[in-house]
Amino acid sequence: MRLLDRHVLKECALACSLATGAFVFVLLGGNIVQMVLGAVSSGRVTSWEACELIALLFPTVLPYALPMGVLTGVLLTFGRMGADGEITAMKASGVSLWRIASPVWILAALLAIASLWLNLEAGPASEDGFQKILLGSAQLTPAGLIQPGKLNRQFQGLLIRAEAKDGETLKRFHLWQVDEHGKVLQSLRAAEARLTKVTDSAGFSFLKVEMRDAKMNSRPGDGDTLAHPENFVTAQQTVLEVPLGQRSDVKGTYVKRLRMMTGGELLAAMETGWQLPDKPTPEQRATDRMRLAVQFMFRVATALSVLSLTMLAVPLAVAVGRSETSVNAGLALGVALTYYLLTSMASWVKDPGWHPEVLVLLPNVMLAVAACLLMRKAAKH
Repeated sequence: MRLLDRHVLKECALACSLATGAFVFVLLGGNIVQMVLGAVSSGRVTSWEACELIALLFPTVLPYALPMGVLTGVLLTFGRMGADGEITAMKASGVSLWRIASPVWILAALLAIASLWLNLEAGPASEDGFQKILLGSAQLTPAGLIQPGKLNRQFQGLLIRAEAKDGETLKRFHLWQVDEHGKVLQSLRAAEARLTKVTDSAGFSFLKVEMRDAKMNSRPGDGDTLAHPENFVTAQQTVLEVPLGQRSDVKGTYVKRLRMMTGGELLAAMETGWQLPDKPTPEQRATDRMRLAVQFMFRVATALSVLSLTMLAVPLAVAVGRSETSVNAGLALGVALTYYLLTSMASWVKDPGWHPEVLVLLPNVMLAVAACLLMRKAAKH
């Protein structure tokens, strides 16, 4: 029996490792090209910092690659074993399908625990460190943080968007100054802009914004300025200095986002509040707590998916009984996409009364129930 367990574990471990490695490579490749290589080419980070950034990406992508990799590996292994008649031979010798699958499920449970640690601790800490390195490099070239077509929130009190970028020059530039509650205080548009971080004699940092063909909102706090073009005043050349509120010995302008908070920080924020006004209403407190709870439980659900997807993969592979890699890989992709769609739909719920922090766990429960039903059916044949 030990030889049987060792054989099944060896086959599954090899297939799962290769599949997980492939998914990690795909996820890492996109992030490296988009974020790391851009920072290196602009001279914002050194070669050593680039290596550190790549290392910090691993704990952030592994929790997403692991469920897909394990699912694909188990489907490939049990699909091949079923097509070659190994499963039939084991069952004929008196070994039940439940017994054949048990070592794989135990391995998946251990991987789920490791994934939970990655989701709640290592992943957010790595994302935090990754952003701090990039923001530290922004002391020389803050424009390097701006990605064309995307809204940038990494400078505290500012929202910045540029439609295009030519070197350090930002094209079709938009800037909004906001208060701590996100209310717009001032809005600017410009054909071109250049960003520079400067430090005064007291050691405090300012973001210097040099703009050409600038248009400034003449009525601060007037809401959506794009809907009120008559409120803008125009200047051919203008320079704006925005205080960043940090001393120069602190690297960059850093705002900690929800995805960078560890599990302990999320739980603490549920008690103290995260983004609440000075005098929050009970509804605002409930919404704030719900956002934190959904983020926490989503990470738990992602870790549990390693086990629930593995449970479903065994009877699914036996039922399909195909050894072709393409068939099993396509099946894995379909199952995983369905799972992530259901989980995302649960997280879209914004009403605290519906308890979306509980709903995000339902896809795992559904997978586990479906796995047990399919296992009972497959074990009888």
